[in-house]
Amino acid sequence: MDVGLDFRGFDISPQATSIANKKENANLKFYNEDFLESIVHPPDLLLLLDVFEHISDYRGFLGSLRKKDARVIFHIPLDIVANEVLRKSDYMLYMHHKYGHLHFFTKEIALITLSDLGYDVIDYFYTDDLEIEGIPWGIRPKLSYGARKMMFRLNPEFTASLFKGYNLLVLAWGDRKQE
Repeated sequence: MDVGLDFRGFDISPQATSIANKKENANLKFYNEDFLESIVHPPDLLLLLDVFEHISDYRGFLGSLRKKDARVIFHIPLDIVANEVLRKSDYMLYMHHKYGHLHFFTKEIALITLSDLGYDVIDYFYTDDLEIEGIPWGIRPKLSYGARKMMFRLNPEFTASLFKGYNLLVLAWGDRKQE
């Protein structure tokens, strides 16, 4: 079915592109190349879902990406949370080893970084990994999640800064005035 829209995905990993290529159709194409060096015409909207925390020079990457002058949706894991810092847990080390996170963010650090690099943040909201991945089995996890969900309804800012598993979904525009 041709919907009149073109979707393009980029990944520098040949393995990821090989898996994605199986889903290609008339409106969906995947490229095994660096988007920043691509000659494909600029998109209307970019999705960077859990990307820049994996890039060594993420500030340089985001600065170059801004030059594409498109709206961008960022999904940013919020790995610096009070509960884990106060408990001196190995949570960030775990995120580094299991998922390859090189950089860690709070909401404030993420938004300031985007602003400093010339992005105009249009809107943002939190996402919850447990809503997507599901709640672990057992009565204790279900009770804990219920309390966490109630806290989030009362004060999302506080809850997302206290507990792991929250992310920031940000809609931003590459600022053309800085070119």
